[in-house]
Amino acid sequence: MEKLKSGTYKVTAAGYENNTTNLQVEIADNQIKKITTNKEIVPNSLEDAVFSQIPQKIISEQSLAIDVLTGASYSSKGLIDAVADVIKQAGGDPKEFKYGETNSSANTAETEPAKAEEVEYKKWCSKPAKIDRQMETDFLILGAGISGLAAAVQAGELGMKTTVVEKNSFVAGNGGGVEGIFGINTDMQKAVGIHAEKEEIIAREQELGQYRADGSFWVDLVNNSAENINWLLKQGVQLTKVDDYHGTCAFPTFHWFKGGFASEGYVPYMKKRADELGINFVLNSSAIGIIYDGTKVTGAYIRDADGTITQINAKATLLATGGVGHNAELIRKQGWQTENLHYCSMPSNTGDGYMMAMSLGAKDMLLESAEFMMNYIQALPHEGVHLYIDPINGFMSLPSGGPVVFVNQDGVRLVNENVKKYNLLYQRMAIKSTKVTYEVFNQKIYDMITKGIDGADKILAEAVKTNDGNSLFKADKIEDLAKTVGLPVAAFTDTIKKYNSYAANGKDEEFNKEKEMLVALDEGPFYIARLDPSNLIGVGGVGSNRNFEVIREDFAKIPGLYVSGMDSTMQYRNVYTITLGGSACAHNVNSGRHAAMNAQKYIAEL
Repeated sequence: MEKLKSGTYKVTAAGYENNTTNLQVEIADNQIKKITTNKEIVPNSLEDAVFSQIPQKIISEQSLAIDVLTGASYSSKGLIDAVADVIKQAGGDPKEFKYGETNSSANTAETEPAKAEEVEYKKWCSKPAKIDRQMETDFLILGAGISGLAAAVQAGELGMKTTVVEKNSFVAGNGGGVEGIFGINTDMQKAVGIHAEKEEIIAREQELGQYRADGSFWVDLVNNSAENINWLLKQGVQLTKVDDYHGTCAFPTFHWFKGGFASEGYVPYMKKRADELGINFVLNSSAIGIIYDGTKVTGAYIRDADGTITQINAKATLLATGGVGHNAELIRKQGWQTENLHYCSMPSNTGDGYMMAMSLGAKDMLLESAEFMMNYIQALPHEGVHLYIDPINGFMSLPSGGPVVFVNQDGVRLVNENVKKYNLLYQRMAIKSTKVTYEVFNQKIYDMITKGIDGADKILAEAVKTNDGNSLFKADKIEDLAKTVGLPVAAFTDTIKKYNSYAANGKDEEFNKEKEMLVALDEGPFYIARLDPSNLIGVGGVGSNRNFEVIREDFAKIPGLYVSGMDSTMQYRNVYTITLGGSACAHNVNSGRHAAMNAQKYIAEL
């Protein structure tokens, strides 16, 4: 090996969608000694994991043959490439540091030929080259969100020795921002005179889901909902009121958490209860692989923030990792556009549970699973994970539709722009089938939508001026709008002309939009905005039975492996039927509880 020139080298690491990170790499004594960045990185985020774990592994192994982090492949590879560049600058050959190679490790036993998905994800059932320590438990829960906490408390009440592993330094996962939970004929509803027939709710959900899901999952969820809420209240969870969630739900079944978020009304009380029951929490640690002995799952491999790898031996294991909502690769696999994708989810929700299950040949439900996908306009303020409740750029405001016009790449309309009336998440469904979709509105329409919002006009003017992402344009003439974004001028102007005639006649002759939502675009100024995707959560992916046991394509269960929360959700197909307010949270609690109950039965029979 050629001797490396000692010194501190400055390089730039490429990331996803042209993001970059400046690095300082210290070389001394012919070794890579230190890799640092001055960039402000959110603690316990996926980016934090990349710029702490990857450098640590490079330094400890003096090798560039490092596995990229799932959900951050671009950033991981960019960092490795940057260090390779430093080695060149120091007079060395990156190939001597195994640049371009990958680590290999022994696979666990297989009972049948691997499918393509198993090959793609096989590292998730591979044994690490080095295991630093071992731990024993009865029930292992991977993830401490809404579902993981429910499973932990239920397991504790059943007397199971339980360990919960969480990527973040805190519990809650993606569930902290959940606002409430579904329940039918609960004591809270009875107290205010609310009553609904269970069968009507189940039938409505199946209708909205085009009868594509096995309705027995809905029957179980609805029938268990009241008892689940009573159980939560006994654990100390705080609920304040019940309604129809701003008028968007078909039935008044939405039970609000104290403070409007689970981070205040659910998480602290469930964590406290779990601690009282002696549940062992392992934080700042990620599951890097599932343990499979050829017949059953017997635990998982865990890596902590220091790189220490622990083999946790468990009699039953629950995947409660929060879904795939922060993994662009898996979201693209579902057919969604990911360019300019804004994440409202936790960076930790990278589909680890899904990939572990797929490595064992689990039934793949990802292509039929739902995403909580919404619209946003990049030029308008959109910082942070709570974009979806922004009064101007949120999922119930300007980009969601209403008295506006949506046009596709051909300059023609594609949907009833007020389809959110039936389901808020319908706002993005038709757009999934287009190359690009724009929203057209004028000042009058903008004022209608933002009425009562302080500074709304100033926000719009600033957005047009700065125009983040070249996503928002203003013009005095309709034809000039088309030119700003490259739409066919004739087709676009004809679309607006016809739409204005529909508004004048009070009848939408294309998509039957409501008369009150037909507002003519007949006076300027006019605006056109590109509608980009914003994702809150991924809903589902792993096939399971009603006992929340993970199943294979032939519906045979994988012994010892359970799934709950947003990793499962067999009751949804393609679209989250949000008209049953809080049903996803209700599923999280129900699946977590019953996975723990069924795991206890399984363990008792071992």
